[in-house]
Amino acid sequence: MTTRHSPKRDAILTTLKDAKGGLSARELHVRLPEVNLVTIYRNLERFVEEGIIKKLNLDGTEAVFEYQRVPHHHAVCTECHKVIHFTAPDEKIKKLLGIEDFDVDELEVTVRGVCNHQK
Repeated sequence: MTTRHSPKRDAILTTLKDAKGGLSARELHVRLPEVNLVTIYRNLERFVEEGIIKKLNLDGTEAVFEYQRVPHHHAVCTECHKVIHFTAPDEKIKKLLGIEDFDVDELEVTVRGVCNHQK
């Protein structure tokens, strides 16, 4: 299935591409008040199904949706909720996992801890 183009769908995707990090559906709705929230959710799920954007549950609350120009992983501060984007050698991570008889299609790493936000 390929994504059809419409002004609303294009606006949602452009907003995600322009964002610095992920946005929840509600945050997208604040930025695009002319687009119905149900329409936003529907299009987000379609984008995820098509592999255009990633759906992430970083802090245990509402999912965020992120357009990733370069695949990366996330470190989340459990105190201030800052999200740090980082890259890591996926092949090394797959090897460390040591899962036999399993082909990894996609790898997402989320690390939780405390950042240096108080320094």
